[in-house]
Amino acid sequence: MAAHEPVPNNLPAPYVSDPIEPRMMDNQSDAGTSTSSGMLSDTRSDSRSRRTRSVDTAPSAGNRGSIRSRHTRASMYSKAPTNYDEVPNVLSMFEWNGGGRNVFLTGSWDNYTEKIPMESVQPGQFRAAVQVPQERLEFKFVVDGREKYNPDYPTVHTEEGERVNVKHIDPDTKPKSAGPMRKIVSKISGLDMYSPFHLQETVSMIIFRLFYLLTVPAAIYYFYWLAAKGGNNDARVAWAFFFVAEILSFVSAVIGLFGMWAPVRRKWRSLDSLKPPLPEADWPTVDVCIAHYKEPAEQLRETIRAALRLDYPSHLLRIIVADDGYFPNAKSVERSQLGLDMYQLLAEEAGYDPLLEEVMNDQGLVEHYTVTPEEEIIRPDAAKECHVFDFGPFGDDMYAPNALPRLSLIGRVKPANHHNKAGNINNVLFNSGTNGRVILFLDADMQPTENFLLRTVPLLLEEMRDDSIENTLMVDDDPEIGREANTSWRVNRDVAFVQAPQRFHNVDSADVMAHRNAIFYDGICRGRDGFGLTPFVGTNALWRREVLAEIGGFVYGSVTEDTLTSNEVHRRGYISKYAAEDLAYGEAPVSVAAAMLQRQRWAKGAIMNGMKIFQRAAEEKKNAIVSRRRGEIDEFYEYRRHGRRPNNSFVRAMFWLDSTLYPLLGVAAYMYIFVALWYLFSGNAPIDPDSFVDLASAFILYYIIRYIAFYAAFTEVSYIDILRSQETWFSYNVCHVIGMWDALMGQKMSWVANTGARARRNWMEWVNVTLVVLIVAGLITRVVLFLFQDEAVCRPWEAFGALMFGAYLAVHMFPMAAISVQERLHGYKDDEIAKEVQLPLPIIYSGLTILGVLVLARWSVAAKIDCSVI
Repeated sequence: MAAHEPVPNNLPAPYVSDPIEPRMMDNQSDAGTSTSSGMLSDTRSDSRSRRTRSVDTAPSAGNRGSIRSRHTRASMYSKAPTNYDEVPNVLSMFEWNGGGRNVFLTGSWDNYTEKIPMESVQPGQFRAAVQVPQERLEFKFVVDGREKYNPDYPTVHTEEGERVNVKHIDPDTKPKSAGPMRKIVSKISGLDMYSPFHLQETVSMIIFRLFYLLTVPAAIYYFYWLAAKGGNNDARVAWAFFFVAEILSFVSAVIGLFGMWAPVRRKWRSLDSLKPPLPEADWPTVDVCIAHYKEPAEQLRETIRAALRLDYPSHLLRIIVADDGYFPNAKSVERSQLGLDMYQLLAEEAGYDPLLEEVMNDQGLVEHYTVTPEEEIIRPDAAKECHVFDFGPFGDDMYAPNALPRLSLIGRVKPANHHNKAGNINNVLFNSGTNGRVILFLDADMQPTENFLLRTVPLLLEEMRDDSIENTLMVDDDPEIGREANTSWRVNRDVAFVQAPQRFHNVDSADVMAHRNAIFYDGICRGRDGFGLTPFVGTNALWRREVLAEIGGFVYGSVTEDTLTSNEVHRRGYISKYAAEDLAYGEAPVSVAAAMLQRQRWAKGAIMNGMKIFQRAAEEKKNAIVSRRRGEIDEFYEYRRHGRRPNNSFVRAMFWLDSTLYPLLGVAAYMYIFVALWYLFSGNAPIDPDSFVDLASAFILYYIIRYIAFYAAFTEVSYIDILRSQETWFSYNVCHVIGMWDALMGQKMSWVANTGARARRNWMEWVNVTLVVLIVAGLITRVVLFLFQDEAVCRPWEAFGALMFGAYLAVHMFPMAAISVQERLHGYKDDEIAKEVQLPLPIIYSGLTILGVLVLARWSVAAKIDCSVI
């Protein structure tokens, strides 16, 4: 695999900071300038015993120095001049903390015409006070000539697919009290009808709920009409396929849209600005676990640097690279070249130089190399041996000014059945001695923003009241955060994890392959968050170690172990939350083939998860579950979880069906394609209504209700992302079918990297290309028959309907099929990103205009032809 173009030494969008080189202690210059790490010498001791190369000195609690500096709030405000025709209503403050030299603010209040200069209050921080209207505003920042958005503000997608910041400016005057009608509607609906800027989403939610409920009776009548009166007896095969496809599509819509009943829009709070404040000494310790398999070592460098830049006390933070390639094969103790490259990379980023080991020891930049032998392994299913390389600082040096977090490389000697990523993670959790109370899981390419932990950790907390039962029962320190200086906050033991969305820095606004997956991340995840059942997607998630220890770590039995693990914690009564903010950026697959292999693994995992969950439910009905011995506080929390019932069995069953059946329900796409081809080549429609009234009262009414419910549910998703989801529903169907077949037939499929895959070609692409060619051939055939066959003009609406149906499918399947063809004609490099094919639209529009005139002319002579004679 060729090395990809290096990403600059800064964060990707949303903002950048100045390049940060690997940092050492303040007296680093005394050690010389050499930064070469050298290869690990073959001095490994007998693997049957535990060994370290240095001793970790535990720091005293009272000898804590200052931690690395974080962004601080300045007190100076800037006032930018305004040149608006109308006098704005209120002065509002805008902030930019993402670095840069020259920063300007531009917004929707003047249609982005003026660039307002922002004043620098300290390096990397800018502010501007601007007179703006009291309304919903969209804005963005121009940083050194590049347009960006600030992740500290809420964001939205524009219709063009661009992400910008959004802000609601409320009047300073006291808001008017809600009228009686608004109070009644709010009480009945359970929705917020009081906040003015919530009114739009509230109206959308009421519309969605109404039309979602109307979908069922409309569908019942539609399917009755389709079965009893609407079918075409001259095309029974197409009629049958169309009927089954419509049923599958309806089931998919009902199950999928159920989760959008009560989406959550969380009010953001930052860990360092909680009210009442949570003392920094009581913040939980965090392990950042970066899963690595076969990606080139250099590809991981920017992820490590982004993790080291996390805005969090360095002595509470540990960066862990869970490398599953240091020992290349199961039971192998021979170090691979990739493993050695990984070691060298981490040594460089930690500032450790083994050639100057004595000097490094004096600076606290030491390395601990620990081997846990087979007889001491806690989880033999995850590893035969566990090798831990810990780079300093250790002891009191952890609290020194500008100290970096501890950086660790953890590798395993795999057993024969090593369970892929799940086994790798479980080795870190149980065999390596890690002890962070909270664990942030990241894929190898996912680079977190600096404020990731500050924005997600508060979602794990809950505020304690003076008269709460928790305060009465909790007499000792909180097991996850301290209680010495903290009397207001504790970890919410109902919450298992917090999930953030996946974003990609190598995806353009077109996003033909739907890598943004906005329907899922901007819609479905928000909806499931309302039920406390947000799924775990394997990366960008903050977990409580206590919960993972209770369920035994990542659950085995699927190639998508992440979803299976979240299902397990939800089954036990835990809830999860969704952080709907762009907090990490990675690398999406660069080609259609790579994207298809990824979707194939997802589909296989969905079926495997569904079967495993069903089997477990059946076993639980037969065998009583033996509960483990619990203390008083454990029994209280379990009682409270089950008493709240945020994830009752019906809701979990609906989400299980949605996550499991989507590959099966997607088969409807191929049924529609078959019907379209039949229609184009034969001229026989699958339905044959007796009158326009019949068609309108059944087919048209049903689809109007469905579309209104769908668009009302996904108001937060841009139109371009909705279009991409509809296109890829057809284009990715072949991956879903193959993945479903693999799961049902028990076929073993090798691991496919979740992101950054470089596969350039795959046979599945030819399925889409072939279908597009057949549909285009059918369109040409139908036009020719209509123009030159007299029988065709006796029922011209049949030809028109066939052309519309076929063109709809062709337009949706063309983008990805064209990329696949271009891949073979162009010959992309291994790391080159596939782009959307640019069509000669003026020529196409001109040709369609001429063709349209010919069709209309032929249609006009239909009344002159005696069809009874023909």
